[in-house]
This record gives sequence, C-alpha cells and structure tokens, in this order.
Amino acid sequence: MSEIYHHGIKGQKWGVRRFQNADGTRTSAGKRRARQNDAGSMSDEELNSRVRRMNMEKQYNKLSKERANSKVEDTKRLLDATSATVKQAKKLNQESIDASRKRETLDLSKMTDKQLRDRINRANLERQYNDMFARETVSISKGQRYVSKALDVGGDVLAIGSSALAIAVAIKELSK
Repeated sequence: MSEIYHHGIKGQKWGVRRFQNADGTRTSAGKRRARQNDAGSMSDEELNSRVRRMNMEKQYNKLSKERANSKVEDTKRLLDATSATVKQAKKLNQESIDASRKRETLDLSKMTDKQLRDRINRANLERQYNDMFARETVSISKGQRYVSKALDVGGDVLAIGSSALAIAVAIKELSK
C-alpha cells in the first residue's frame, strides 16, 4: 500500500495558506478577512453590530445551558416527589394489611372460666387446623396483592430514575 489519501480542500497543498501568497503577502480574500477581524478598520456601526451579535450569542448560549440544567433538575425534583408519594402509599398499604391481620382483644374480666377455656380450646383447634391444611391464616385480597406489587415496582423504577438524574445533575455540575 503506497497510496496516500487526502480529504482536505481540493487543490490545497501542504504548507500553502488560502489567505496568503507564496511570498507571505495576503491574497484579496486574506485582506478582506483581516479587515473583518480588525476593530480599528471597522466603522462604529459595524463594530456595534458585531459586538451586539457576539453578546446575543453569548447570552443565548448561557440561557440554553441554564434551561437544559433546569429541565434536568425539575425532572429530578418531580421524580423525588413522586417517589416520596409512592413510599407513603406503600406505608399506608402495609398499615392496612397489618390492621386486617390484628385480632381483637377481649375483655377477659367479664368472662367466666368455662367461657375462657372454651375460647382457648377453640383457638387451639383453629391453629392446629390451619397448621395442617392452610399456610396463611389471614388471606390478602387479589386487589391488595396487586396494589402491593404495583407500588413495589413503581417505587423501584422511581428510585432508579431518581438516581440516574442525580448522576446527570452531578456530571453537569462537574462540567461547568
């Protein structure tokens, strides 16, 4: 392989500048370019126009960055708030499950010994029966199971999203 490929400007040679002649003088395009960048040769109106344009570009770039940062931060705040709401819903759901599992307590002072023995025997028989034939004494409804699973999945998704956005915000802060 003895071929060299060049993907530059057609007709451009190494060491030859587009705005400079071989003797080092400027071409007409080079002179125009130098006049454009030379503040001393510009009229007041041209200079004001260029300064206004550069200030507007700088302000636009600054506002664009702020807007992008604020969108990410707003999204993170929204995810955090939603995550907190899901946590509260999970807590309420768990409290509901726990409340349905609690047994009522009886006022034993109003019961006779025979009533108490009958009640204990009945509870022991129910426990033995459940140990033999049923795994769980209190059943949870399908709806409650569905809500629990949905809250678990939603909470996990929100936690992951919130973490990802926190990382994005940290990276943006580091790149400033």
